Amino acid sequence: MKKAGKVALVLASGGSRGLAHIGAIEVLEERGFEITSVSGASMGALVGGVYAAGGLDAFKEWMKTVDRMKVFNLMDFTIGNGGFVKGERVIDELKAIIPDRKIEELPIRFTAVATDILHRREVVFDSGSLYDAIRSSISLPSVFTPNRIGDMLLIDGGVVNPVPVNRVSRTPGDILVAVDLNGPFEEKEEDEEPERRKGRMRQRLEQIVDTVMDKVRKEEVDRELKAGKDEEKEDDDSDMGIVSILNQSSSMMIQTNADLTLQLYPPDVLVRIAKNAYGTMEFYKYDEIVALGRQKMEAALTAASIG
Repeated sequence: MKKAGKVALVLASGGSRGLAHIGAIEVLEERGFEITSVSGASMGALVGGVYAAGGLDAFKEWMKTVDRMKVFNLMDFTIGNGGFVKGERVIDELKAIIPDRKIEELPIRFTAVATDILHRREVVFDSGSLYDAIRSSISLPSVFTPNRIGDMLLIDGGVVNPVPVNRVSRTPGDILVAVDLNGPFEEKEEDEEPERRKGRMRQRLEQIVDTVMDKVRKEEVDRELKAGKDEEKEDDDSDMGIVSILNQSSSMMIQTNADLTLQLYPPDVLVRIAKNAYGTMEFYKYDEIVALGRQKMEAALTAASIG
């Protein structure tokens, strides 16, 4: 078994599943590893950037206060502009507990990836404002409004590089550890029952309608839900609505990109968490998602005979 040493850590995109990164980091530190560099996409960029700035403990305490209502209150809704959440409110809250700093001055080397939708390219942040990098990388398409910097219009880094293994800084003899949040779907008990699965889908869509879509396209979504209810067939998912089809299509593309990247740049330790483990906005499940990250990292280190 290899002893603990230096780690180059890669943290993937994945919405609320990104809280698993916290548990993974905790296990690495408890086992005596020294994390010398971090790269991240989307939620991986947020957790990785906060960690590199030395603010993970403060972030953890803040996250423990997040319940369903706080998640809603952090959403500064807007109409148009490429998304329905501006993202300024959550960034301002983070700045209040972890002040902005230049990436090149952080105690741990950090890189974040984003996508320039205008120029159709990946953008790597390894200098400049930490929160410019984070805000750009977390700009989930159609949810957060894109972040404009100069002539770039920046959206979620997970679009082009969900597991940025090729963007992390390396040092001689270090161990490359990647935490992928876009792993293959895992069967759940409710997934075996098509009727229950469809009911959950409709419940999520109705929650969106109750908050934002009533301002944007409530009538369209209502018609979609009604049509789905009228045409429902016991074992047929062909009546999936527009929102669900777009979500599933995006999910498949991100998972495929992640798989290809990990094949090209295989890490020494790979943690994989199923894409359907938690929903994008289930941040109020902090304790159980962090626990999942701990569990998966422990298992991955054991499987790799490291630490």
